[in-house]
Amino acid sequence: MEKGIIKVTEAATQIDDFESISLIGDPGCDGLGASTMAVFAKALTCSKSNFSIILGDIVHKSITPLYSCVKDFVNTVSTNKVYMLCGNHDLIHYEEFFGLRNYLLYNDKTLLLFLDNSKKKFEEHTIEFLRENIEKYRRKNIVIFFHIPPPSAIGENTVKPEEWEKVKILLTNYKNDISYIICGHVHSYYEDVVDGFNLIVSGGGGAKIEFLNPKIDTRKAHHHIVRLFFGTDGKLKHKYIPLESIKYAKEIEDELVKSYLENSLANESMAHVRYKLFAEEAEEKRFPGIAKMFRAFSDSEFYHAKNHFYVLGRMNPIKDNLESAKTGESYEVETMYKEYLDYCKKMNHGLTAYTFYDSLEAEKKHLSLVKDALECYSNGKDIPVINYFTCASCGYTLAGIENPVNCPICGAPNDRINKVP
Repeated sequence: MEKGIIKVTEAATQIDDFESISLIGDPGCDGLGASTMAVFAKALTCSKSNFSIILGDIVHKSITPLYSCVKDFVNTVSTNKVYMLCGNHDLIHYEEFFGLRNYLLYNDKTLLLFLDNSKKKFEEHTIEFLRENIEKYRRKNIVIFFHIPPPSAIGENTVKPEEWEKVKILLTNYKNDISYIICGHVHSYYEDVVDGFNLIVSGGGGAKIEFLNPKIDTRKAHHHIVRLFFGTDGKLKHKYIPLESIKYAKEIEDELVKSYLENSLANESMAHVRYKLFAEEAEEKRFPGIAKMFRAFSDSEFYHAKNHFYVLGRMNPIKDNLESAKTGESYEVETMYKEYLDYCKKMNHGLTAYTFYDSLEAEKKHLSLVKDALECYSNGKDIPVINYFTCASCGYTLAGIENPVNCPICGAPNDRINKVP
């Protein structure tokens, strides 16, 4: 079966009958790091649709190496055909990699019209393409795709009203046949009715999610895809599919690859801590240049670890993360540090016992806090936003205190107690 990106060379292409289509919005706007691509991989593989449509902005910057990289990625990961819509970040080299900006796909039941407004306007040749083809290929299910949404009661980052008017005039006579107008561009999710047309705006395929205004439904403004499918009445319907709980596991089913990733995660995590400590040491010895270099290294290693963590599928829904934290803290409090501390005391290893004691007391506090957070979240609530402080001497967490004078565990003075931003 043909899969991967389809380079469109014909203005009108007849396609086979299909059961469903997956819509993926704005995967590449925040760059093509592995944590972003891990979300994109889930979007490409989570639905058993006949083909996928990327709603624009597959890259952040239109340069050939990025296009080549993401094209290879999609062709490797995707399980079906992938069609593209041009976004405002895809302006240069788009045709070289993906083909025409204005085109249509059709079969006996459906017409899918792709229009280019990547420059925040519908140019005359785009309007002419729509005018010439919507009547010629008219079907009872028409879907209009363009990247930047029309003005609506919810959206803010839209085309100007006069640009939408150019398209609306041509679509008005086909309102009963137009199932949806579908756009990307906004890294969120909302539905609206605009001048009698059903609008879906979906930008949850990988880029960082934005909460634009209070009208956005925060329950759906997360990474997601949209699935188009046929109802029993023969008309197209849609379904929002969150990606949070979905796993992309194809590659980590290879045990050797999984071991590579786990080893890399462990090493990068250790390097993050190591360089942070090196930076502290250099700062204390009055070598600010070296300290800053080590802080940069530490930051870099953190993002390497983050990428490996995402590829391993370790990032889960909030409740799962809270449960994981509770399990980890419970083990450290009730088993690990208790056993370690008992042995060190028995063998008179005073220094090691000291570090284990400090850690144990901090983990007890963490366990108490995460239990409270889990209870709140299970009841659909957030925990109060309070002050947190970390003791830079022993690592203890102080919560809900205004101005701590000393650490209750190691006695460190106020200047060693850091407020958490």
